[in-house]
Amino acid sequence: MSHVIFFHSAVGLTDGVHAMAQVLRDAGHTVTTPDYYDGRTFDTAEAGVAHRDEVGFRTLVDRVTDALADVEGPFVAAGISLGAAMAQRLGKKDPRTRAALLLHAGGEAKPVDWPATCALQIHHSVDDPWVDESAPETLLRSAARAGARAEHYLYPGDQHLFADPTGRDYVKESADLLWGRVLGLLDDLGDA
Repeated sequence: MSHVIFFHSAVGLTDGVHAMAQVLRDAGHTVTTPDYYDGRTFDTAEAGVAHRDEVGFRTLVDRVTDALADVEGPFVAAGISLGAAMAQRLGKKDPRTRAALLLHAGGEAKPVDWPATCALQIHHSVDDPWVDESAPETLLRSAARAGARAEHYLYPGDQHLFADPTGRDYVKESADLLWGRVLGLLDDLGDA
């Protein structure tokens, strides 16, 4: 079973994040949910993004780095929306990371150095207004060129956080499919 570091979205460490982390726990995985918003949660994505911008992305990255300082590897980095950026960063830069699971976000504007040892999965709705359509493809190509397992899954609709069972964007069919694919990758990885 894997140790999954599961990062919250711009609205903070909410009940929805805990519910999604529980899906992984119920499958036998160990899950850590760092709170890099220091307990703050928001009712809307816009308010959460405003907080992110006020605090600064670099400060949030530093908080994640501090939270993981004593975590031994290997682990899987997973995140939703803003949390996908944290998971993606770990996938690129932290050799302890065996896979990066980018839920409801992910991608790069230009090619990056991706390690061959880190699998990549990106999941989002096909018409998600928060996802730049070309960015996932660029990141996937970088990972595949490095020799990493690289997978991209699109789901119908335009719901952003469709896997959050507590949110208004929840789509059970898409969420079930997403979790089946995520758990399949984790099974393939074995003990991470």
